[in-house]
Amino acid sequence: MSRNLAVTRLEKKMKILAVDDDELIREILSATLEAHGYTDVTLAESGEDALQKIAASPTPFEGFMFDIQMPGMDGTELCQHVRQMEHYKNSPVIMITAMNNKEYVDRAFMAGATDYVTKPFDTTELMTRIRLADRLQSEARKAAAAAASAPAATAAAPKPPFKDPVTVKDVRGVVKSAALDNYVMLMLEQKQFAMAAFAIRVPELEAVHAGSDIEEFTYVVTDVAEVISDCLVGAQAFLSYLGGGVFVCVGAKNKLPTADSLHDEFVMMLNDPDLVYCEEVATGFTAQIGEIAAPKLFEKRGDLRFLDRAVEKLNEVSSSPRSGGGRFAA
Repeated sequence: MSRNLAVTRLEKKMKILAVDDDELIREILSATLEAHGYTDVTLAESGEDALQKIAASPTPFEGFMFDIQMPGMDGTELCQHVRQMEHYKNSPVIMITAMNNKEYVDRAFMAGATDYVTKPFDTTELMTRIRLADRLQSEARKAAAAAASAPAATAAAPKPPFKDPVTVKDVRGVVKSAALDNYVMLMLEQKQFAMAAFAIRVPELEAVHAGSDIEEFTYVVTDVAEVISDCLVGAQAFLSYLGGGVFVCVGAKNKLPTADSLHDEFVMMLNDPDLVYCEEVATGFTAQIGEIAAPKLFEKRGDLRFLDRAVEKLNEVSSSPRSGGGRFAA
């Protein structure tokens, strides 16, 4: 019976497209994946070849592995093309490359990568990231299957709670929480610059959530994310929507704006109807902005507790009687 269960698990492992212009790397990837039970692997030698195989595949791929540095279309461009396909907007994309400086890493995550492994890669690290991507994709498949099998009468199921995140698409620098964690761990491991984070809450998003459907709420959250992205353009930061009206922003410590310098411009832009528009709920927007939190000297590389501290600092602001209706309290 245990053998049957093992076979079932093997059959459910995700279908992967691995792209690299180096034949030896393709062989290594294929052998490594197969040794760990991932037998449904398609190999491509270029970005153009990958797009052809995506178009020709009878069933969708569930995960991707792209080399960045390839002749013709590079991995970053390929990732952008894949993200424009409706079916693959949320699929795991792992970059595998020798290019590990911040510029290349940032470009990859901006293009929609969810993780990043450097060559020569460690097999244990590679498979850890593959299994994480597989688990996330498996959870997404189960959720989609449950929604598809729901009776017609329950098609208009209750919208997700306010505390849950929604997916923000097509905003520069905005990534999902899991991708943000992966980016932060990579930057901390490489010690390329002093990293820090801060969090922002827009309290009125709760009223928007209560008074609108999930589609409208997602539009408004996306508008707010775009305003944050515009305010952080010089900081070259990444951000993620955590749910509950809270966004966390991460970047180089010396480039992140202080709460005082950011607040007034941010609130002004939030209340510009050309930038943030809610058709179903009329409201003015305020903002609570927490202090910057940075990793501590005694913390290990890859320790993400400073992201939690950024949210804690935000909560301190929101509970302060001096917060002035949403302004950062010094």
